[in-house]
Amino acid sequence: MKLLAVLEATTGHFTKNGIPSPRLQSELLIAHALGLPRLQLYLQFERELNAAELEKLRGLVRRRASREPIQHIIGSTGFFGLSLLCSKAALVPRPETETLVEHAIRILQNQPPGLVIDVGTGTGAIPLALARRQPRHHYLGIDISHDALQLARENSAQPASAPPEGTKVDWEQNDLLDGHGRSALLLTANLPYLTPEEIASADPEVRHDPAVALDGGKDGLDLYRRLLPQALTLCPTLLMECNPHQTGPLAALAQTSGYAHTLIHPDLNSLPRFVEARRNADPCLAPRFA
Repeated sequence: MKLLAVLEATTGHFTKNGIPSPRLQSELLIAHALGLPRLQLYLQFERELNAAELEKLRGLVRRRASREPIQHIIGSTGFFGLSLLCSKAALVPRPETETLVEHAIRILQNQPPGLVIDVGTGTGAIPLALARRQPRHHYLGIDISHDALQLARENSAQPASAPPEGTKVDWEQNDLLDGHGRSALLLTANLPYLTPEEIASADPEVRHDPAVALDGGKDGLDLYRRLLPQALTLCPTLLMECNPHQTGPLAALAQTSGYAHTLIHPDLNSLPRFVEARRNADPCLAPRFA
């Protein structure tokens, strides 16, 4: 069977099973099965796939049609120019979180070298992306999950996502900032913020992520309620990600906790997604803070 015919059949199968972007997903799986860059498929449409290649691909297609995330099947995903290993151990990094990284770069670019803490680091996506763009700082990724931290360590050791030479990135298992005493320039957090109802109604792929990386309690903000007072004496500036309907309540929580100046940033779809919270107003941004 020729590659083009396999691609068309896989695309049709994914379409019938409600897989988003079925053509792209088919190309990614076939390229992975054949060990090719995706764009190389277009140069090999007339290639005949052998029995072993077809059998390997069938297994991958069955997994994706059952709504297992393609990142788990392939074992990696792209994030802010990095290629990160992915598994069931941690939340698959989402494209919208790249905007949080952009805001962190803005905040850090004129700061002297210091510590940046990422709480709920998962794959290590945020500190590893920041390390590439702001290498003079020291980064610490914290997570409650031993398995997630092992994945982050693997990502920090592989060339496609390793920090630049001389840039220090450490990992620590901890429950948020409990017992933590190190001051930092900036704290980033993409903590679990889904409610039980949102988890139940989410796309099937989401439910392949570990529950500890999804469940934010009754209103999705339980972990942020704990984090904010813990962070107040340690860090002057926070960047937090949440659902669009939570940005107002999260900004109010930050203000109640002592972060008097808050700003809400949109994601790539112009939806409110990120809360920037400061103990003291940034002179350059103060007129825009609410």
